[in-house]
Amino acid sequence: MTSFAPRSFPCTTVTGQAYISIPMAIKRRIPPIACHPERSEGSAASLVLLACAFLAVAGCSHSDNPKTAISGAPPRAEFLVATQDSTFWITTEGAKVRARGAPLVLARYDGRFYELYVADDDRSFQDAMLVGLRLYRRDLQHGDSAVVFEDSVIPRVARQYLAAHPQAHRLAPDEDGDEEPPTQAMADLQVLDVHGPYLSYEYHVDVSQQNAPPWHATRRGVIDLRSGHPAQLSDLFPGNVASALVDSGRRELTSALDSLRGDSRQSARRAVATLSRARFDDRSFVLTVPDSQVAVEFDVPQRGADVPDEVLPLDALRPPQPTWWSDVAREFPLAADDLDRWHREVDTSYDVLARYDSSAETARISLSSHSTEWPIRIVVAPVLHLFWLDQPPIDTGQRHALSRAFDEASLYDETTRTVRDKHRSRSPRLEFARARKGSARSQTFHHRV
Repeated sequence: MTSFAPRSFPCTTVTGQAYISIPMAIKRRIPPIACHPERSEGSAASLVLLACAFLAVAGCSHSDNPKTAISGAPPRAEFLVATQDSTFWITTEGAKVRARGAPLVLARYDGRFYELYVADDDRSFQDAMLVGLRLYRRDLQHGDSAVVFEDSVIPRVARQYLAAHPQAHRLAPDEDGDEEPPTQAMADLQVLDVHGPYLSYEYHVDVSQQNAPPWHATRRGVIDLRSGHPAQLSDLFPGNVASALVDSGRRELTSALDSLRGDSRQSARRAVATLSRARFDDRSFVLTVPDSQVAVEFDVPQRGADVPDEVLPLDALRPPQPTWWSDVAREFPLAADDLDRWHREVDTSYDVLARYDSSAETARISLSSHSTEWPIRIVVAPVLHLFWLDQPPIDTGQRHALSRAFDEASLYDETTRTVRDKHRSRSPRLEFARARKGSARSQTFHHRV
């Protein structure tokens, strides 16, 4: 079987197939960004423990002096750049370079662009704040929207609350509830990345009720945006590959547990206790892209009153590339220490470069051809992926739909983003949030309701 480089990575061989196990600290650029403040310090420590054995080999070399020259006109190019907080529409024609940004989150498959956005499912009462969510995809050209993910926990909590309080007053959209209601249940969704029609997400819910210990749950998964249904491994890979991935994932969980048992720190003992109770779930995985090749990252989902707030991810597994990946791979870069590179073969061969600063907080986008580099603009790091709009060019309908979406998004401001609810701010659209430490390559759409 083909060997998957780099050979220095540990390799798990299952049913005759060798799948590279990619250490988390290597497969993702790690910026100096703290975890989400609402997550507990203990859970973050447990998460870090799973990757600490590999931190020493995660290179931190950065070059702050790239060879850059401006000579003549840049190559003709047109593409979209997805970053943490915006999408940028880059166009070069002759000496003209245009970079237009908007707070959009987009997906593309079957030749169409879709916007992803979140809407509240607010089921609050006077003394119970119950806010779930729905994730939609909207066809930019036709304007049709469809639900692709719907929270199920908050509706269940609301039904239970109403059964226990049949006289409770359901709040109207323009009503405020109690300042500190005794019952609270809130859901949050973070989209980690989009790979063609497949969306990888992390879902979190917190529930606090009277006379009951608070509990929370976190899980991850993949959604097929075309149908709105959860994607299984067998939907993404041939049957024998999917089976081998499941076997390798189970071994990764065992390996993670064994590596923690020898650690005497209290945080390690907590992680061991959590993992010892865990059961491997082959539905709990996301897709990731180290070095332009799609990989599968299993994790340990969490649920209960005394578990970490975050899932415990296992090292990613790189299987043989599936047939659908050939249409998506060109959107993702080849990564070096401080440089991402997308190579483009059209009328004129050129590269799109994203050069990261020493802090990995910003990236400079540029075009490169024959040792000449044309700077475009600086964006918030990391650059997640590109959508190519040239060769073949997008059709007139898609171009007009994209232009309209950028025009509409440019009108969003703090007034439109924040409305009635005094407890939380609301946003009609999704927005890229900063990646968590250790996951700079993950695309996180923070749900603000």
